[in-house]
Amino acid sequence: MKLALKYGLIITVAIALWVMADRTVLHISSPESRLAVLTPIFFNLVQLFVLFLGIRANRAESKGALTVKRGILTGLAISLVYGISACLYFLALYGILGSRLLENEPASYGGSQPAGAVLLASSAGLLLGALLGGLIYSTVISFLLRNPSPGPGYSSRK
Repeated sequence: MKLALKYGLIITVAIALWVMADRTVLHISSPESRLAVLTPIFFNLVQLFVLFLGIRANRAESKGALTVKRGILTGLAISLVYGISACLYFLALYGILGSRLLENEPASYGGSQPAGAVLLASSAGLLLGALLGGLIYSTVISFLLRNPSPGPGYSSRK
């Protein structure tokens, strides 16, 4: 659990720093910007990299033993912490900035949706995206970091 908290919060801090830098300096996530695609790419690369570090740390804690199942569960736990803490971060940011935070959300285009519905849909999308991405990424990472199974003719006796 400590591992999931540590690495999940690392992802959230990286996302929070990106959002703050984008809102203050970069200004690349506006709808008319051609660089707006960098934000979701950055979010996914951070999650992939930190999941790799977390699953690798889990393998090191268990003295090199890692099963695919254990790697996937570790990745999902990290992703769950990331998804929930990022939603809480954006909720707090919404409390500070108000509806200006939601102006770049696709659900808010046209202004037909109330801010609460846009915030709820965005949070649900973030949480489900974090879990789905975490499942996919941790599955691939777990297969890469798993202990190789012994081949035919392997004997545990020496």
